[in-house]
Amino acid sequence: MKRFLEKSLKIYEHEIARFTWLAVIFFAVFFVTAIFRNYVDTAFLKRYGPDYIPWMLVISAVLTMVVLAYADRIAKRFSDTYLMILVFGGYAAAATLCWLMVKSKLSIVYPALYQLMGLLDAIQLVYLWNIAGDLFDARQGKRIFPLVTAAQVLGTTVGSFLTRPITYGIGEDAALLVFALVFMLVAMFMTITARNIVGETKPEAVVTQKAPETKRLSEIPGIMKEFPIIRFLIVCGLIPNILLPIFSYQFSVIANNNFASEQSLITFLSVFRGATTSVTFVILLFAGRLYSAMGLPNASLVQPVNFTIVFGALTTFFNVYVAAYGQFTLILIQRAIAGPVNKILFNVIPKALVPWSRTFIRGTLLKVGMLAGSLLMILLKPVMEPHDFAYIAVVLAAYWGFETLVFRKEYKRILKQVIVVDKIDFDRVEAGSAFEAGGAPMGLESAVTEMLPGEEASKEEKPRILAPEVALRLIDDPSPQVRTEAALAFAIKPDMRAARKLIRCLEGPDEELRTAAIEALISYPPDILPILEASFLQANVRGKQAILEVIRLSSKINDFEMAHLFETLVEEAYGNLIVIRMLHRLEQRHGTQMLKEHLLSRNDEILGLLFYALWVYHADMRLMYQALKSENASVAVEMVETSIRGQNLPYLVPLIDDLPLDEKIEKGRKMFSLVARDSPERLLALLAQSEDSLTRMLAVYAVADLMPNQALIPVTESRLEDDDPLVRQVAEYASAIASGREAHMPEIIDIINKLKTFPLFQGLGTRELHAVASITKSGKLDKGEIVLRAGEENPSIYLILSGQITTYEDYGTADQKELRTAEENGYLNFVPMFTNLSPANTSVVTQDAEILVLPQSQFHEIMRVYPQIGLNLLKMAALQFRQMGFTA
Repeated sequence: MKRFLEKSLKIYEHEIARFTWLAVIFFAVFFVTAIFRNYVDTAFLKRYGPDYIPWMLVISAVLTMVVLAYADRIAKRFSDTYLMILVFGGYAAAATLCWLMVKSKLSIVYPALYQLMGLLDAIQLVYLWNIAGDLFDARQGKRIFPLVTAAQVLGTTVGSFLTRPITYGIGEDAALLVFALVFMLVAMFMTITARNIVGETKPEAVVTQKAPETKRLSEIPGIMKEFPIIRFLIVCGLIPNILLPIFSYQFSVIANNNFASEQSLITFLSVFRGATTSVTFVILLFAGRLYSAMGLPNASLVQPVNFTIVFGALTTFFNVYVAAYGQFTLILIQRAIAGPVNKILFNVIPKALVPWSRTFIRGTLLKVGMLAGSLLMILLKPVMEPHDFAYIAVVLAAYWGFETLVFRKEYKRILKQVIVVDKIDFDRVEAGSAFEAGGAPMGLESAVTEMLPGEEASKEEKPRILAPEVALRLIDDPSPQVRTEAALAFAIKPDMRAARKLIRCLEGPDEELRTAAIEALISYPPDILPILEASFLQANVRGKQAILEVIRLSSKINDFEMAHLFETLVEEAYGNLIVIRMLHRLEQRHGTQMLKEHLLSRNDEILGLLFYALWVYHADMRLMYQALKSENASVAVEMVETSIRGQNLPYLVPLIDDLPLDEKIEKGRKMFSLVARDSPERLLALLAQSEDSLTRMLAVYAVADLMPNQALIPVTESRLEDDDPLVRQVAEYASAIASGREAHMPEIIDIINKLKTFPLFQGLGTRELHAVASITKSGKLDKGEIVLRAGEENPSIYLILSGQITTYEDYGTADQKELRTAEENGYLNFVPMFTNLSPANTSVVTQDAEILVLPQSQFHEIMRVYPQIGLNLLKMAALQFRQMGFTA
């Protein structure tokens, strides 16, 4: 069953319990509601008459608004689940009372039943779907809401087909007792099980939202103008509910005229509705794929177009065939397409408006529409025939279609607005803060200056003009300053002979040289694109980012295609997922955990590059990349999917969507030739041959965790002669374990572990820690040794692993004063590292100490490549300022 749910219905393990619980409730509720509806419609039409339907709809609209307003007050104090338990229990009692009134021949019971039916529809629409919306987000809703609706439709189908046998067997009026019994059972089921699914259901006060949950009518036009999603949902809530009473009245008139007896009418309604919902149920099983193929904006067009067709036909052909087509398609589209689509869209409303929109748009507004449609019929009924209402309806349906086209056009902006409700203009955020995964931010100050208006640009220092032959010679100079000057010369006069040399400058740590190379390459003609694309495949992450930045900023390159460039990288990402799954299955030891963290970080690095490339033509991609790790992740994924539709990038969405690991891998297998046998021996052997030295090192370290395993011995031996000394170091450690010899923790791994304990390096990935560890020197100091002497240059940072180091003012004099003592996980010389100023005080070892030393020059180079390290240091500096009393 689990396999069927995951493979066929795309419901994953962590969703199964919630989906099953919801589906059972929806099936049971709508099963018995279908029986109740068929009985109420038949009894009212034959025992009371169709002429009263417009008045019934008016009363229903007013009654529903009053009841929903009261229910909204209750919902602010209690959960939606508790409210529905009360509703189901109350309806069970009311249905039993109505059965007694029917047996007592009280005709007033039929209008009462009609009102109960209309009120039940509104309550179920609002509060049952509120529960569903709380259980699943927008992306999950695209998969799951059609299936929940399928459970609803299946219940309606079975109930519709069983109405005739049930009423024939136990009598028509006994249908009320069946309804009461099932609703009471549902209420009991929810009372017993809901706590495990949705949490507390007892009548305890619900925490109120920060934003007000009610809006004055005068505020609504402003909200509609500010938030297009609210405008569209209001239109979708109002117009269909003006049109539906008109069609219901027309359908009732046609059905009543064509079926003379009560038995023939209830048979027609049960069979017709059962057949309609059967087809709807089948379509709903594939609706999630339909939304993915069409997109939500296109799917939203189906309902207004169909309404226009139905009412257009009724203006000319007012007969049972057109009425049957209308009833069939309206139910089909509402349940299979429009209903789930609108419910998904309710999950992309700005959070501050969610509580208000749930009750106003889903509840009150629907009844306002019904009231408007009903009053319109009552006012015009003396002067118009039933079929003439179709002329008014077709105009309203056409306007609805127009509003949907506007929504379709604005859909991307709507999704962005949900994420950036505070109206930050992310297009003006400096490039340096856009992406931070796996490389330095793009320092584009001089590149941006090139593009300033002439008057402002003239204030900047212009690069010196060099002869092409001179610039070509200087671009290979050992001095970064000289190479920077040569690169800027090519910004004035591009030369294809320098293209590859400039591209190599993009990978280095010198920021000024890198920026100059970017400026130069931006000025090259479109012919540079093939060279940039070819270089992209071999460049490191920092170089790849810079190449993409050149393409983005160039006004001459406009035919960049990213799909083929990223296939190798994306295939690597899906391959990493296979290894991560394998590592999950193993005993979680230090080596396997480090490798898993590294592969996850590597996949983030690949995603960062993908979004960097998308940024070339989609300015919102910086925002989307940041939003993927926020509470708006599902909305961000929806916007990404909408933005890249048609761009041959099927591999991106599965990587960022909230899918189980197995499902992501299966989607990857459909696009790439991934490894089929995922045994630890096979996968670790492949990783140990990676082009990335850090991946090779961690793969061999993970192999050490699995020793003794004879199949893995060749893996360690293959790396004993690795080009990278750190990989050889770890391979010797693994080989010693395999042969049973004494093995000491590799120094590089030991330093990485120690760096993790310092607040300076918390939150860094394995690649960043490996870079820092590679330049770190360890040492031991004896008591009395002077570490830092006042006035003597020493820009290195000292990290204390154990012992104590005390800092003194006026050390060795009569005025000597102890300032502070650094102990385990402390550090010294933070300020001189960045200011090049000599220490103002002297630091002395007061208890034998073990330390790590970070040399300034090498540490600065690493910080340029991995900016997260610098951000951590800024955070530490800010905390120190705060401790000193600076809070501004």
